[in-house]
Amino acid sequence: MPFYNGGIREKFHNLTMRDEGESDWEAVISIGTAARKLNLSVSALRKYEKEGLLLYHRTPTGRRLLCRADINRVRMIQHMVGDLGLNMEGIRRLIALLPCWELMPCSPDDRRKCIALQDPVHPCWMTKRTECARRGVNCRDCNVYRNAAYCTTVIKALLYQSDHSK
Repeated sequence: MPFYNGGIREKFHNLTMRDEGESDWEAVISIGTAARKLNLSVSALRKYEKEGLLLYHRTPTGRRLLCRADINRVRMIQHMVGDLGLNMEGIRRLIALLPCWELMPCSPDDRRKCIALQDPVHPCWMTKRTECARRGVNCRDCNVYRNAAYCTTVIKALLYQSDHSK
Protein backbone atom coordinates (compact mmCIF):
# COMPACT_ATOMS: atom_id res chain seq x y z
CA MET A 1 0.00 0.00 0.00
CA PRO A 2 1.50 3.36 -0.93
CA PHE A 3 2.28 5.80 1.85
CA TYR A 4 0.18 8.44 0.11
CA ASN A 5 -2.79 7.65 -2.06
CA GLY A 6 -2.96 9.49 -5.37
CA GLY A 7 -5.25 12.25 -4.08
CA ILE A 8 -2.93 13.19 -1.24
CA ARG A 9 0.06 13.12 -3.58
CA GLU A 10 -1.71 15.49 -5.99
CA LYS A 11 -2.69 17.85 -3.17
CA PHE A 12 0.92 17.88 -1.93
CA HIS A 13 2.31 18.54 -5.38
CA ASN A 14 -0.21 21.26 -6.27
CA LEU A 15 -0.08 22.96 -2.88
CA THR A 16 3.69 23.32 -3.01
CA MET A 17 4.09 24.48 -6.60
CA ARG A 18 5.98 27.78 -6.72
CA ASP A 19 6.26 30.41 -9.37
CA GLU A 20 9.85 30.75 -10.56
CA GLY A 21 9.99 34.40 -9.52
CA GLU A 22 8.57 33.86 -6.07
CA SER A 23 10.50 35.99 -3.63
CA ASP A 24 10.36 33.48 -0.75
CA TRP A 25 12.85 31.30 -2.65
CA GLU A 26 15.15 34.06 -3.89
CA ALA A 27 18.56 33.91 -2.18
CA VAL A 28 19.09 37.27 -0.55
CA ILE A 29 20.38 36.71 3.00
CA SER A 30 23.98 35.95 3.92
CA ILE A 31 24.61 33.20 6.44
CA GLY A 32 25.93 35.76 8.95
CA THR A 33 22.81 37.92 8.67
CA ALA A 34 20.60 34.83 8.96
CA ALA A 35 22.49 33.69 12.07
CA ARG A 36 21.90 37.06 13.74
CA LYS A 37 18.24 37.10 12.73
CA LEU A 38 17.71 33.56 14.10
CA ASN A 39 19.86 34.08 17.21
CA LEU A 40 22.11 31.19 16.15
CA SER A 41 25.78 30.91 15.42
CA VAL A 42 27.05 30.60 11.87
CA SER A 43 28.53 27.24 12.85
CA ALA A 44 25.06 26.02 13.90
CA LEU A 45 23.71 26.91 10.46
CA ARG A 46 26.65 25.12 8.83
CA LYS A 47 25.89 22.09 11.01
CA TYR A 48 22.30 22.05 9.69
CA GLU A 49 23.79 21.84 6.21
CA LYS A 50 26.23 19.08 7.20
CA GLU A 51 23.38 17.11 8.80
CA GLY A 52 21.36 17.35 5.57
CA LEU A 53 18.60 19.52 7.01
CA LEU A 54 19.33 22.60 4.92
CA LEU A 55 20.63 23.19 1.40
CA TYR A 56 22.12 26.60 0.79
CA HIS A 57 22.12 28.66 -2.33
CA ARG A 58 25.76 29.05 -3.37
CA THR A 59 27.32 31.94 -5.22
CA PRO A 60 29.93 31.17 -7.90
CA THR A 61 32.56 31.78 -5.19
CA GLY A 62 30.90 29.32 -2.80
CA ARG A 63 29.36 31.87 -0.44
CA ARG A 64 26.27 30.54 1.34
CA LEU A 65 23.04 32.48 0.88
CA LEU A 66 19.60 31.87 2.32
CA CYS A 67 16.13 32.90 1.28
CA ARG A 68 13.06 33.65 3.37
CA ALA A 69 11.86 30.07 3.01
CA ASP A 70 15.21 28.86 4.40
CA ILE A 71 14.75 31.11 7.43
CA ASN A 72 11.33 29.55 8.02
CA ARG A 73 12.83 26.08 7.61
CA VAL A 74 15.47 26.85 10.26
CA ARG A 75 12.74 28.09 12.58
CA MET A 76 10.91 24.79 12.07
CA ILE A 77 14.12 22.90 12.89
CA GLN A 78 14.56 25.05 16.01
CA HIS A 79 10.98 24.18 17.00
CA MET A 80 11.64 20.45 16.53
CA VAL A 81 14.82 20.66 18.62
CA GLY A 82 13.64 23.05 21.33
CA ASP A 83 9.96 22.24 21.68
CA LEU A 84 9.70 18.64 20.51
CA GLY A 85 13.01 17.43 21.92
CA LEU A 86 14.38 15.98 18.68
CA ASN A 87 18.05 15.97 17.81
CA MET A 88 19.57 16.39 14.33
CA GLU A 89 19.70 12.64 13.73
CA GLY A 90 16.05 12.28 14.71
CA ILE A 91 14.95 15.09 12.42
CA ARG A 92 16.99 13.71 9.53
CA ARG A 93 15.52 10.24 10.00
CA LEU A 94 11.99 11.62 10.13
CA ILE A 95 12.59 13.51 6.92
CA ALA A 96 14.10 10.38 5.36
CA LEU A 97 10.76 8.62 5.93
CA LEU A 98 9.03 10.95 3.50
CA PRO A 99 8.53 8.89 0.35
CA CYS A 100 9.87 11.18 -2.36
CA TRP A 101 9.52 8.26 -4.80
CA GLU A 102 5.74 8.37 -4.27
CA LEU A 103 5.32 12.15 -4.05
CA MET A 104 7.21 12.96 -7.23
CA PRO A 105 5.93 12.15 -10.72
CA CYS A 106 8.45 9.36 -11.27
CA SER A 107 7.84 6.37 -13.49
CA PRO A 108 7.56 2.94 -11.81
CA ASP A 109 10.87 2.00 -13.45
CA ASP A 110 12.60 5.10 -12.02
CA ARG A 111 11.19 4.27 -8.58
CA ARG A 112 12.55 0.73 -8.71
CA LYS A 113 16.04 2.03 -9.60
CA CYS A 114 16.10 4.97 -7.20
CA ILE A 115 18.61 4.69 -4.37
CA ALA A 116 16.51 7.00 -2.13
CA LEU A 117 13.97 4.20 -1.73
CA GLN A 118 16.68 1.99 -0.25
CA ASP A 119 18.16 4.53 2.20
CA PRO A 120 16.05 4.82 5.37
CA VAL A 121 18.52 7.13 7.13
CA HIS A 122 19.12 10.02 4.72
CA PRO A 123 16.67 12.34 2.95
CA CYS A 124 16.66 11.94 -0.81
CA TRP A 125 18.59 15.21 -1.33
CA MET A 126 21.52 13.77 0.64
CA THR A 127 21.60 10.78 -1.71
CA LYS A 128 23.30 12.13 -4.80
CA ARG A 129 22.55 9.08 -6.95
CA THR A 130 18.76 9.39 -7.02
CA GLU A 131 17.00 9.04 -10.34
CA CYS A 132 15.79 12.65 -10.24
CA ALA A 133 19.39 13.82 -9.60
CA ARG A 134 20.45 11.86 -12.66
CA ARG A 135 17.81 13.77 -14.63
CA GLY A 136 19.28 17.08 -13.42
CA VAL A 137 16.60 18.03 -10.90
CA ASN A 138 17.90 20.64 -8.44
CA CYS A 139 16.98 19.52 -4.92
CA ARG A 140 16.41 23.12 -3.77
CA ASP A 141 13.64 23.38 -6.36
CA CYS A 142 12.03 20.08 -5.38
CA ASN A 143 8.72 20.18 -3.50
CA VAL A 144 9.83 17.30 -1.27
CA TYR A 145 12.87 19.25 -0.04
CA ARG A 146 10.98 22.53 0.24
CA ASN A 147 8.27 21.07 2.45
CA ALA A 148 9.93 18.19 4.29
CA ALA A 149 10.56 20.09 7.52
CA TYR A 150 6.88 20.99 7.73
CA CYS A 151 5.70 17.44 7.03
CA THR A 152 7.71 15.94 9.88
CA THR A 153 5.53 17.59 12.49
CA VAL A 154 2.49 15.73 11.17
CA ILE A 155 4.11 12.48 10.03
CA LYS A 156 2.38 10.48 12.76
CA ALA A 157 -0.99 11.66 11.46
CA LEU A 158 0.01 10.84 7.88
CA LEU A 159 1.13 7.34 8.88
CA TYR A 160 -2.07 6.83 10.86
CA GLN A 161 -4.16 7.96 7.88
CA SER A 162 -2.25 5.65 5.54
CA ASP A 163 -2.60 2.68 7.92
CA HIS A 164 -6.35 3.19 8.38
CA SER A 165 -7.17 3.71 4.72
CA LYS A 166 -6.60 0.01 3.96
